Amino acid sequence: MNSKGIKEEDRLTNGRGVLMRREVRKYLKTAVLLASAVSLIEITLGLIMGVPVLTADGLHTMLDVLVLTSLYIGLGPVLKPPDLDHPYGHYKYRYLSMYTVAIVIIGASLWLVAETAINVARGIMERAPLSSIFVIAVVVGLVLSRMLLLRAGYGKTHDLILNLEFKHALADLMDSLLIAATIVASEFIPIIQPIAVFAIAAYLMYLGYRYFRESVSVLLDQVNPDIAGEVYNIAREHNIVVSSVRVKNIGNGYAVDIIARVPGWLSVEEAHELIDRFEDEVARRVPSVISVNTHIEPQ
Repeated sequence: MNSKGIKEEDRLTNGRGVLMRREVRKYLKTAVLLASAVSLIEITLGLIMGVPVLTADGLHTMLDVLVLTSLYIGLGPVLKPPDLDHPYGHYKYRYLSMYTVAIVIIGASLWLVAETAINVARGIMERAPLSSIFVIAVVVGLVLSRMLLLRAGYGKTHDLILNLEFKHALADLMDSLLIAATIVASEFIPIIQPIAVFAIAAYLMYLGYRYFRESVSVLLDQVNPDIAGEVYNIAREHNIVVSSVRVKNIGNGYAVDIIARVPGWLSVEEAHELIDRFEDEVARRVPSVISVNTHIEPQ
């Protein structure tokens, strides 16, 4: 195939990829709206009706909204391109959002635990109103809609993300049914609702801590120290002397800035070819490295 034919094939392939990505994002956008509706309904009505297990499940769904939103953003051109103020792009905004949500989730979970513990200590264990079952029915309908939507999207696009989120929605459906069973059981065993709240809150605090730790590590520019060592190893294999390696966490991977010296007998063209091969090898052997920038010093 000649170069013109290759370019045309690449253009068509890239075009199909863009269309597929847009299709997947459409399904994810609707899934975000459905999950947001569930979270809003459960938190609001859980507080109004005095059903803490509903509020706790609403906070759990808020994490689902965060995950779906992150996937939606990650698949599209929503993130701004690099500019003078942000030379490595704007990927860390995602982790700033994750950090904020993690703080909210942990704080709200602690409040739920404290409120429930105080009520138990005072002997106040009110039965959940059976009318809250109708709320669960609405929630189940929304979760089922999200599940079927993602399944239909996977059937159309065969995208792995949609299949994974379909399984996640299926787990959320089972969770909603378990909440309904808890509400009914609390009519006969009032202590079961506080126990469920403690269990959900503990799980939420665990998830919140994980989100918090992951987001802080990126926001504080924590890097994998093994990356610099691997760069030095690759440089030695290519007969390149590296005097400095700086690794930066840019949110979607790592950027590596290198100061190197090449053998003095090489011409400028040969030196650049050697550095190009070196950078290609770094990208191949360290997939988490997104950008490699090498500055050549005279030897």
